[in-house]
Amino acid sequence: MRPYQPDPPILRPLTITYLLEDTVLFGGTKVALHQANLMARRGHDVQVVSPGPLPDWYPLDARFLRLASTPLAATPPAELPPADVTVATFWTTLAPAAAAITAAGRGEAVHYCQGFEAGYTHNQAEHPAILAAYGLPLPALAVAPHLAALLSRRFGRPARVVPQPLEPFWVPAAAPAPSSPSPAPVASPAGRPPRVLVASPFEIDWKGVATALAAVRLLRRGGLDCRLVRLSQWPLGPAERELLSPDEFHHRLPPPAVARLVAGCPAPPARCSPTPRRGSAPASRASPWRPATPRSAPRPPPRKPCAGSRRDAGARCAGRATRTPASRRRRRATRLERSATPGRRRSPAARRPGDGGSAARRRAACRS
Repeated sequence: MRPYQPDPPILRPLTITYLLEDTVLFGGTKVALHQANLMARRGHDVQVVSPGPLPDWYPLDARFLRLASTPLAATPPAELPPADVTVATFWTTLAPAAAAITAAGRGEAVHYCQGFEAGYTHNQAEHPAILAAYGLPLPALAVAPHLAALLSRRFGRPARVVPQPLEPFWVPAAAPAPSSPSPAPVASPAGRPPRVLVASPFEIDWKGVATALAAVRLLRRGGLDCRLVRLSQWPLGPAERELLSPDEFHHRLPPPAVARLVAGCPAPPARCSPTPRRGSAPASRASPWRPATPRSAPRPPPRKPCAGSRRDAGARCAGRATRTPASRRRRRATRLERSATPGRRRSPAARRPGDGGSAARRRAACRS
């Protein structure tokens, strides 16, 4: 982790408006609110505008304006506050941000992209509208390089990578120095099974919660006694309960409580691994997540290519490619000398199937 370095002083304060479609508890909403707080602490005049209510799950340092119209696109552009920079945080806010700077006659609009919404599966009916919104010529701040490349390559929009800022409560209390060795993983208390944390709502298929629950079932079948800890923004549903009922279920936790929950679910050490199968490594060195394999198993010797096989033909072609003109002349002279020796001539019965007319004509021409 890089050491903290204070930001240089700003040249002049800016008025910045963040447009949010809603303020519900989700990671994308939290990241935008955190960035707004950071910009306000830098000395800028920051305002968060949304049809949703003031979030009760996250403290906000910036000013907040709740719109009367829902959704945000139904708000007249003249009712959006003018600003030097208007930040769109979701695909539905791209057109309102562009319309706001046009109505104000000043400022710039930018797209803070945390994910390509047209790549999701739960909103396929909205994909044409999403693609039309992404076609607006707005510069973008992308949280990952692949998003910046997609915006530039597919939509021709300039994009810069701006990763999500990290909250202070995610930093370990005693972070090691860069030169110090990595600390050992925190072990579960003696006699207690490891806790496996699976986050995100089960109902959003591309989050992969169902796959994670199936993996926990496989771990238990393999002998690993673990506790399933679930974290979601939504309550526990019957479909998830039918697939695998969790040992703990946490619903709508604020971000600091999520950090404490994650810290309480460390990776299990090697001694928590299940009983290894026959022929595997000892239990003290086996991985708790997959069947262990011997580390000192001898590697089989490389197989030689069979005569006449494709690999053998490739090897012979590679050898011919490295021959020099002098070596070719020597090999040609050797073949001519062997063909001119009477004792080395093979009988017709001993010839290979393809050694008929052409080879015989060449030998006859050499003898003449």
